[in-house]
Amino acid sequence: MIHYCCYLFLLFMIYSLLGYICEIIYCTIESKKLVINRGFFIGPYLPIYGFSTILMCLSLEKYKHDMVALFVMSLMLCTIIEFLTSYVLEKIFKVRWWDYSHLSFNINGRVCLLNSILFGIAGVVVVDFLNPFFLFFLDLFPTTILYVISAILFIIFLLDVSISIAVLTKIKLSSMNYGKRDASADIIKLRNKALEKYTFFTTRLMNAFPKVEGLNKEQFIAMKKKVNKLRAKLKDKKEKKKRRNKKN
Repeated sequence: MIHYCCYLFLLFMIYSLLGYICEIIYCTIESKKLVINRGFFIGPYLPIYGFSTILMCLSLEKYKHDMVALFVMSLMLCTIIEFLTSYVLEKIFKVRWWDYSHLSFNINGRVCLLNSILFGIAGVVVVDFLNPFFLFFLDLFPTTILYVISAILFIIFLLDVSISIAVLTKIKLSSMNYGKRDASADIIKLRNKALEKYTFFTTRLMNAFPKVEGLNKEQFIAMKKKVNKLRAKLKDKKEKKKRRNKKN
């Protein structure tokens, strides 16, 4: 059972990384400039791809010898997952993380025909070719090494998930109360701490989703400006204090 779970997790990480790379390539071509940051996790992986791929491999193996059926089922499965992921993230964080409204045959901007077709093609490639190759590759490693690698990656992934969700939650809370006089002192403190500690994350988030739409976009930008002004003031005060100390 442990061996099986290690295989699943390592495959999950591999496909999450491949999804991240594919997103970078796709977005770079679409925007005609290099795009590096994708997703809201710190690490170079997109779990939605890892989860979708593992689900495809487990549930669509029976269609392996029927390419048309495999294509259609992969298309439907990944489209449903993408739609639900977009909906859930928007409800939780009040932000539209991606929008396909500018593309033809889209559903509420959450999914579109072009992406669905690409998902179908990817499903055929993964189930028929990539997954057998990666399973063969993992079989080359001793069991102990696989366990160690899985444990290390799992710890790193859990830390990333914990930090990312904590920061996003703090940013969401502070955004919802930004500028409101009746905001509680606890929320204000929470906002300030989140901004001071995770300004890098906020900047990365805006870079990863330049077309983000939702209730928080203006607040994100306003908070970033406020943090930069606050840091400039603190830096100026420190320099003035140093000059006074030197004079004394």
